[in-house]
Amino acid sequence: MSGFSYPHTCPLIDKQIGRAKGDLTTYARDLLRSYNIEISGQEMRLAGEELFSALSDIFEKTRKTNEDMRTEAHKQIVALEAENMELRALLYCQRMAS
Repeated sequence: MSGFSYPHTCPLIDKQIGRAKGDLTTYARDLLRSYNIEISGQEMRLAGEELFSALSDIFEKTRKTNEDMRTEAHKQIVALEAENMELRALLYCQRMAS
């Protein structure tokens, strides 16, 4: 084994952040239209960016949690690999002593 073997998820998280930003803008536009409130495309983009900005910390905390889990998994794998090597050495020594 050579560490945590799982693809990095930051590109996927980044993709979903971009998707959420677009979805929030569309949702805000549709909501305003449902109340017969018309605003310009530029105003809509700004409103969507403000809404996304208010929520972006959620995504960054998710990314940080993901990084922390990856780091911890790597530490555990390294510790298990070391333990495995120690046990193999112990078995080898016991076989040689027999």
